[in-house]
Amino acid sequence: MAVKARDILTSIGEVVYDWQANGDHLRWSSNVVDVFDMDLAARLTTGQSFADCVTPDTLATRYRAIFGSGQADDGNGVPFECIYCFAPEGLQSQKRLWLEESGRWFAGADGRAERIHGLMRIVDERQNREHRQRFLSQFDELTGLFNRTYFCDQLVQTLKRREKTGTTACYLVAHIDNFRVVNEAYGFDIADQVIREVAKRVSLRLRDGDMVGRISGTKFGLLINNCSEQEMAATAERFLEAARDDLIQTDAGPVHVTLTMGGVHLNDTVPDLRTAEICALDALDRAKRHNRGSFRSFHSVPFALDKREKMIRMADEVISALNERRIALAFQPIVSSKTGETIYHEVLMRVNDSEGEPIPAATFVQYTERLGLAAMLDHRILEMTLDVLFTYPEARLSINVSPDVGMDKDWTTYLQARIGANPDVARRLVVEITETAAIRNMDVAVQFVHKLHDLGAKVAIDDFGAGYTSFRNLQALDVDLVKIDGSFVQDIVTNRQNRAFVRMFSELAGELNIDVVAEWVENQEIADILSEMGVGYFQGYHFGKASQDIPWTSNPGSKALG
Repeated sequence: MAVKARDILTSIGEVVYDWQANGDHLRWSSNVVDVFDMDLAARLTTGQSFADCVTPDTLATRYRAIFGSGQADDGNGVPFECIYCFAPEGLQSQKRLWLEESGRWFAGADGRAERIHGLMRIVDERQNREHRQRFLSQFDELTGLFNRTYFCDQLVQTLKRREKTGTTACYLVAHIDNFRVVNEAYGFDIADQVIREVAKRVSLRLRDGDMVGRISGTKFGLLINNCSEQEMAATAERFLEAARDDLIQTDAGPVHVTLTMGGVHLNDTVPDLRTAEICALDALDRAKRHNRGSFRSFHSVPFALDKREKMIRMADEVISALNERRIALAFQPIVSSKTGETIYHEVLMRVNDSEGEPIPAATFVQYTERLGLAAMLDHRILEMTLDVLFTYPEARLSINVSPDVGMDKDWTTYLQARIGANPDVARRLVVEITETAAIRNMDVAVQFVHKLHDLGAKVAIDDFGAGYTSFRNLQALDVDLVKIDGSFVQDIVTNRQNRAFVRMFSELAGELNIDVVAEWVENQEIADILSEMGVGYFQGYHFGKASQDIPWTSNPGSKALG
């Protein structure tokens, strides 16, 4: 019977093994020579010796797939399945095999793995490609951590197990602090090295049965089993230490980063994935406001729960509005101070909730940024705006973008793909960046402006005066238009200081060949004062509110700006 079983295993190219933690003993089935064409049983007698032959780029993912699934042993073992690259003759050899491994690990009294029963087989090239796709369906390519989709699935399973068994667990979110500085100072390649190293350090601090995933660019989700609410802070401190205690060695030299963390205990007040995510992100936000490099937990107090419920409802509205394309465009005219003619329109967003009631645009944008969906919104608004420009040749439009869009390569790639070969469309587009965003990321802002100019589009600084940009920075940005913040305009009739600021800036802008747009022009008296100061363009209710009605026909003939 043993021979028959051996022959069956060999015919399907599979090897069985047994690993015992006590003494690190690894035993193989007798057909190992037939399958691997070498006597691994004689050479690889410990789990460590086998792990030493797994290539470094896939070693961590093997470990996570086996021990980092987020599941604890209930007495029947914890199932696992993984794919990785194996060097059967050692890493110094060029020979490589892709292995598919599956089995169960069983915990000892301390909850850690005590033994593993498993099965391995070699996959061919076709299977290699298929397994590579399966690998990417579960793992993040940059870090080897579980990806967001798989991690969230496991978090959902943990919530369901808690309902049935009453087991305790915590969900933590870790964010790499000031990562934009790393990007700007060293570039994307070094930034990727930092992310990989942080991921590695966090992984090394996990216990068997715990789980970590990369849930967004610089955020990691951690699922910690058998962890009470009182133990969360001490647990988080392990991971905070992992980042801050030692410099990260990169190709550009040592880099220092810290983590900020928020977390929520997965108790009865956290019934689902959305609630868990909102609570953990709320705690993370409070940790950032308190002290970067620290941890905060979400406490189930009445005012926090009310706030959480509002956040959850709004989060659902944001996601459904984006998925269901319930976002519409409205158009507010910008007119010439000399002729009163409409020169172009600013694109404003309009969105209704699932009941058809309007959601204030500022609130919607706030929640998209909080949920990490600002890039998705920017892409959607850009897509819709370009559709209008292509449909109506006389349309001239300006759009606002979020502060980080200058670092979004996908946004600029999409823009270039659509208008790169259509200079007429490019000339009719104005991209507005806020003054505060430009100040915070001057180098990125300058590069972004240059890219837009290369495509033929114009660039405007929005809300000028709110951030007190120096005129030297304004000159360095080389923008085409500046929109004076409405707070300097609304009381210009009675406020001498604001009149002096607008007059001075209008004169300077003329010297720099920058067009000036005044916002919040609400009556003719304000318009007359601004016109005397040389302000070239007006925007405000006196000249038209934003409307979703299309203000153009299909006849060509757009007016010139500037």
